[in-house]
Amino acid sequence: MGRGLLRLINHLRELQPHSFEAGRRAKPDEQDAMRAHLIGAYILEIDPFAEFDLRVTGDFNPEYDKLEIRVSGEISDHIIKRPTFKADVADIVMAHFNKVNRTSHTVDDFLISCTPKPQEAGLGSNGNAGDSGNPIAVAYAKTPYGLPWERYLAISIRDIIDSIFQNDGQVPSRIAGISGIANLPGLRADGKVGVDALYHGASIHSIPFITIAAEHERNLPVEDLRECLGKIVLSYLESLGDHYNVRLGKPDIVINGLGAWNNGGYFVDAGSREAKPYRDGFSTHGVNEDSFSGENPKKPSGTGTFVARYSGLQLIDHDLADFAKVALGYRIGREDVMVYVTTNGTTWKSQKYLQGWIRDHVPLKINDAIFFFGLRNPALYRQIVEDSDFFQNPLLPWNKRTGYRNANLNFERAA
Repeated sequence: MGRGLLRLINHLRELQPHSFEAGRRAKPDEQDAMRAHLIGAYILEIDPFAEFDLRVTGDFNPEYDKLEIRVSGEISDHIIKRPTFKADVADIVMAHFNKVNRTSHTVDDFLISCTPKPQEAGLGSNGNAGDSGNPIAVAYAKTPYGLPWERYLAISIRDIIDSIFQNDGQVPSRIAGISGIANLPGLRADGKVGVDALYHGASIHSIPFITIAAEHERNLPVEDLRECLGKIVLSYLESLGDHYNVRLGKPDIVINGLGAWNNGGYFVDAGSREAKPYRDGFSTHGVNEDSFSGENPKKPSGTGTFVARYSGLQLIDHDLADFAKVALGYRIGREDVMVYVTTNGTTWKSQKYLQGWIRDHVPLKINDAIFFFGLRNPALYRQIVEDSDFFQNPLLPWNKRTGYRNANLNFERAA
C-alpha cells in the first residue's frame, strides 16, 4: 500500500476533539461578565457613542463579612462625572446578583467600589478599528443554530439546570416529558457544564464526555442529584439526536465528581469578567481573542467576532460550505480587514472565492458592522445578559440566517 493511500486512510480515520465550558449564571466569573454588559447598557442609554472597557471582579471579604464587587476600567469622562453614576452602578450590581442567586440583598450588604479611569475619545476614532484584534467564529450547516455541538450542548444543559433552580425545582415541561422527571428540588445557584465532542472533519462523531458541577442543598443527596440530572441530560441528548438524525452516542456523564457540593459562589471562589476568555467565543476552534464582555462596540474583539460568526452563517446558508471557520484581522488605525476562511474540505469553491464573497456580502469594517447590527442599542446587551450567551439566541442580529439553505432545523430552546 502506497504512502499516499495510507495518508488518505489516516486522514479519514482521524478524530478532532473540541470542548466548551459554560458557567451557570451565578458562577462568579459569569456574574461579573454579565454585570459588565449591564453597566455597558446603562452607559449606552446615557450616550450611545460613549467609550468603555469595563473590568468587574468579585470576591468575599472576610474582614467585613460582605461580598465585595469592584468595577474599574476606562469610561468616557462625562459618564464618570455624572452625580448618580456610582450609585446607579451599585444598584445594577445588587439587582443582578439578587436575580441570578434568588436573594433579596440591599446595597448595604455589599462592598461595592467603582473606580474607573477616563477613556480618551481618540481610542474610539483611530481609523475604523479602535484596537487590534483577531476574532474567529465558526458555523456548521446541520447543527442547532449552526453552532458546534459542544458549544450548543454546554449552554443548553446549563440553561436547563438554571431553569430548574429558578423555578423551585420544576423541570421545563418539554424536558420533563422526555426524561420522565418533573421535579428536581434542592439545586443551588453555582456550577458549570463542560462538553467534549469528537469530529470527523466537519461531521460530529460522538460526545464522549459531559462534566457537570452543580451546587446543591444538603437535603438533596449527591447520589439523587447524579441519577436525576443524568437521566435529564441523556434523554435530552437522545431527543436532539433524533431531531437532527445524528448519533451523539452515550457520553460518560460526570456530575459532581468530587462528591457533594453545598457551598459555592463568592464564598469559595473569586470572579472576573476576563477570567474565562473562551466563554465568549468558540473555545478550541482556534480562537485567541480576549474576553469581549463589557467592551464598547468600537473594540474589534466583540464586534469582529459577531462579524465572523455572521459571515460563517451566510456561507453555509448559501450552500457554499458545510462548515466555515472565519478569521478576521483588525489593526488599530487601519481601515483594511484581513479575511481568511477554512472549510475542512466541505466546499467546491476556492478559498479566494469564499473570502471575496464575504467581502462582497458582509460589512467587515467596525463602523459599518456597528450600524448593521445595531450595536449601540442597550437592549441588545440586556438580551445577552438574559441569555448569558452571545450565539445561542437566533434572534440576535449577528445570528440571523438569511440564505436559502436555512431549513429551520433549530430545535426548541431547552429552557
